[in-house]
Amino acid sequence: MSLFTPSRIFDQSFGEHLLESELFPTSSSISPFLLRSPFLRMPSWLETGFSEMRLDKDKFSVNLDVKHFSPEELQIKVQGDMIEIHGKHEERQDEHGYIAREFSRKYRVPSDVDPDSITSSLSLDGVLTVNGPRRPTDLPERTIPIIREDKSPTSGVQRK
Repeated sequence: MSLFTPSRIFDQSFGEHLLESELFPTSSSISPFLLRSPFLRMPSWLETGFSEMRLDKDKFSVNLDVKHFSPEELQIKVQGDMIEIHGKHEERQDEHGYIAREFSRKYRVPSDVDPDSITSSLSLDGVLTVNGPRRPTDLPERTIPIIREDKSPTSGVQRK
């Protein structure tokens, strides 16, 4: 498979309709279909349906586009140090025919996040947010010096 071959197999939008402009470009420039490739541009996680995991100073969070699922079709479990998010809806009709969707994503809970403190919310535009506060660390911040080591090809002696 060529790097420039359009592929939506790994895209959560796989199976959705294509725009006419993607199939029949009107100019001699690069096809808009090719521009959807993650290799040619860096879209936001929301635009592609992918997820984003963040580890901020005070919290751990996961944002996931689940706009095709109702809250009843989603399930979030915490097992040990893993969060599993599962979504499934049975076949239903849309404007293009019939479609059934299912996904499962797993995320490792950082060691400084209490699994019992994890909460979730679903926005009106279909973004699921799962987060938990991080425990403050008592370790002070320190700067690590960088030591440059050069090996002379003739002497075999290292400089620091």
